[in-house]
Amino acid sequence: MTNSSTLSEIGLSQELLVSARNSLLGQDPPERGVILAENISLESFQNFCETEPKLPVKIRLVNGTIVAYEVTLTPHGSAVCNVSGLAYDWSKQLLGAFAEDLIVGPNSYFIADLTFRPRRLPPPPPDQACNSSGYAYPNMVVEVGYIESIQSLHELAPFYLSQYTTITIYLAIKLYPSHTHQPGEPGVSPMFAMLYQRTSQTPYIPTRIISFGDAPLHNSTVDFFINMGVPSANFTGFGRHGAPPCNAPNLPVYQLPIPADEIFHRTPSILPDIVFNLDLWEVLDRIINP
Repeated sequence: MTNSSTLSEIGLSQELLVSARNSLLGQDPPERGVILAENISLESFQNFCETEPKLPVKIRLVNGTIVAYEVTLTPHGSAVCNVSGLAYDWSKQLLGAFAEDLIVGPNSYFIADLTFRPRRLPPPPPDQACNSSGYAYPNMVVEVGYIESIQSLHELAPFYLSQYTTITIYLAIKLYPSHTHQPGEPGVSPMFAMLYQRTSQTPYIPTRIISFGDAPLHNSTVDFFINMGVPSANFTGFGRHGAPPCNAPNLPVYQLPIPADEIFHRTPSILPDIVFNLDLWEVLDRIINP
């Protein structure tokens, strides 16, 4: 249960949060989330997040506006945990954190689903820490959208990869909820992964997109990426270029290569020609076959 006095300090109420949750869980949730409050300072929001960690919706501060954007249902949590486990299996020299608070702009404060840092990452100057803990920014951030829209996930890239942070990789995974099917039913779960890299000449456009669900992406989603300027060769997976279905582990087309030198940026832990191949079948399988 949240503290009503703390909520009121930033213009929120328990009733407003529950209403936002109901809106997000509806048949047609707002594409950019539910606006809860405006003209909120970074300090006020940060203090609130550090004292009220349990809310019925996930919220973030975007340029002074509090937005509710996600409900942490089982598929969302499953995807986050699975990516964490796969990364740790790949390298024990990574430190992962769930729901980490990150200052991503002068008046923007996000709670990332999952972050990774290499061990022994040099500490930053106090005024360049990612939050009040004093830690350096993670090198990799993962966001999973279950309710959150593709548009909302895409609009996080300019924050995570801005000059305000030292984050090198932003990975967004989009799942699509169905209000009619049961887990294990075939052909009803489109999914895709979008990889953004600071080293790209266009860091706010995905360098790789892989469709890996057991149903193809909707035409409007395909058009969204094409209109964004993603090269066709970088947009692969189920429903693209005759790719096979994502129905077994280790299929080459469903390995998302993430450069190790970017994951371990600013540390000497690993050679730069090694990559972390994230097997997206592992993510899919845990969701449709829990």
